[in-house]
Amino acid sequence: MDRGQRAIAILTMLSGAAKALEDESDVEQVLCAHLTGALGADAGVCFAPGGDGGATPISSHPGGVVADGLIERLPELVTGTTSDEPALIRDERLGQVLMLVPAPAIELPPGVAGSRGLAFASGSGFTDPDVALLREAVPVLIALLPHVIAASQRRQRAMAGQQAAGEFGLTARELEVLELLAQGLLATSIASRLSLSPRTVHKHLGNIYDKLGVHDRLVAVSLARSRYLVSD
Repeated sequence: MDRGQRAIAILTMLSGAAKALEDESDVEQVLCAHLTGALGADAGVCFAPGGDGGATPISSHPGGVVADGLIERLPELVTGTTSDEPALIRDERLGQVLMLVPAPAIELPPGVAGSRGLAFASGSGFTDPDVALLREAVPVLIALLPHVIAASQRRQRAMAGQQAAGEFGLTARELEVLELLAQGLLATSIASRLSLSPRTVHKHLGNIYDKLGVHDRLVAVSLARSRYLVSD
């Protein structure tokens, strides 16, 4: 793979990542899948490095034994430090591992924490152009990092909210009422916003309080926010 081909691969990756961010889909999976293919790796893993040297896998491509083995080896392979230079590691079980844990180039937005790393395994090993591809992708990956992490956290909150709604047995209409309640609207304003009668809104509120096991607005909103049932 020459420099021009590497540039095309990086631009294609950027385009896919931008589309995933726009669609609020799994951008980590897009990055992981694209780079795994471009590097000709047997498997790739996107992970969240821990301060203690551990690592939490986020996405992998493709699934299977090699990906599972790479995920299992991550805690030993990750040193807990960040580096904008790809690291090539010989591994008895996986062959070679090509790893990158870049630091964000800018301060992350409020409420956005953590980082991301990428690791790729190849039984036949990586070539110099493979390492060059990952090195040349670093500026793009660093620029994407804050947006990737923020999008990941939004998806996690949405999934947690959906799970909590199921646990409490809240209906779609009750979630709408709860969202407006969290925005500070009174029952009459909620009724106007949703084209309902105030009596119907009060009935929904009563059902919401019963299902959440609370008795007033403040506690309901506090619980809803803690369980990601409503937006911040």
